[in-house]
Amino acid sequence: MPVNETSTVGLIGGHINVPDMLLPDLQIAYFLTDHISIEGQAGIIRTRPRIVGSFIGDFDIGSIWSAAGAASVQYHFMPEARFNPYLGAGISYSRPVSIKPDEGITDFSVSAQTSIMIQAGADYQIAGNWFGNAVAKYLFVPEQTYESQSATFVSDSNMVFAGVGIGYRF
Repeated sequence: MPVNETSTVGLIGGHINVPDMLLPDLQIAYFLTDHISIEGQAGIIRTRPRIVGSFIGDFDIGSIWSAAGAASVQYHFMPEARFNPYLGAGISYSRPVSIKPDEGITDFSVSAQTSIMIQAGADYQIAGNWFGNAVAKYLFVPEQTYESQSATFVSDSNMVFAGVGIGYRF
């Protein structure tokens, strides 16, 4: 979910909107101690940015498929308890792998992004080594520029990710 979103759209006005979306991913955590873990996360992201409120109306820009990965360090407050909240910080990286402009839109490019990430979550022991997980992550995303032959659009927004999952502790 984009938050604190601002953008500029040259001659036609309006702003860029990136809709909320569901994103499957894979996360693996390794505990260095009872309280400290490192986590890696990877997935494929598809975004469909739109220009809204322009002089010529609202329209889709196209679809952008990106490979994304993140790494973080987490501190678990109650590792022996059934409910174990944690806080973490790390870095996220995404790189566009496919850009498909919508009909009537010229080819455009976007650059890879590296973002600082903070997170808060909790693990809940369901039974034995099985755990449920819920997490909220906030990414401080740098400004993104969409560049084409005919126009340049600039978007600046941070992102909030909310996730739930099932895990198994080995």
